[in-house]
Amino acid sequence: MTEEYYLTDNIRAINDKMEYRYKGDIFKEIKKHNWHHILSEYGWQKIHKQWITKLNQLSKVKENNSLYGVLDCDSDGDCFFHCIANALNERDMGTDSYYDANDIREIISDNITEEQYDTIITYYRIMKDADDFSEGWDPYSIHSIDEFKEKIKTSGHEYWGDHILLQVLINILKINVFILNCNTLYNDYSVYNTLNDYNQDYGSIFLIYEDMCHFKLLGNFDHKIRSYFTNDTLPYELKQLYELKF
Repeated sequence: MTEEYYLTDNIRAINDKMEYRYKGDIFKEIKKHNWHHILSEYGWQKIHKQWITKLNQLSKVKENNSLYGVLDCDSDGDCFFHCIANALNERDMGTDSYYDANDIREIISDNITEEQYDTIITYYRIMKDADDFSEGWDPYSIHSIDEFKEKIKTSGHEYWGDHILLQVLINILKINVFILNCNTLYNDYSVYNTLNDYNQDYGSIFLIYEDMCHFKLLGNFDHKIRSYFTNDTLPYELKQLYELKF
């Protein structure tokens, strides 16, 4: 059975490959050498040069064109949630499931426990006291878990997604979330330690944390662009980068 879906009017995925509209109703397969040109129509761009160099050093096969890209899932204050939703929609393509940023916010809000709330709000208050809290709301104005849940559900710049919510998200959605730093000001291209162990039974999502204020989604092209990875489809370079043992 053929599985087919369109990313744009000119780009479609058929089973385990992607094609682009060459002329009229004629489609051609997207290849390793041209994926970034064609998929830029959907928003994919090559990953930062510093990360290209790092990942190339870990690769067993030297490609003429880097196969890693980033997708900017919008800068409206919901970037973290957009990235997670985009990857999950890729996972569930062909089903009736569809997520948006508000869905991810609501899932987290509905499943957060009293113990998690106490830990998180305490941490936010410590950050506030240290003048290291950059969001537009005051954690001291939150007095109950219900108020905090409503804050999480508020889209836009009122409440950003961050590493503090990662553990909640991982447990609820049963996914591994990895973060790569990309700080152009300090030339910091390093792995962000989320302090979470890799679970082989979970799917994996990789995020780029850009200049300490914006999340983008990491993808890898292998006949098609992929941003949701299973244990079997996880690229070798990313396994090596995180020293994942199988």
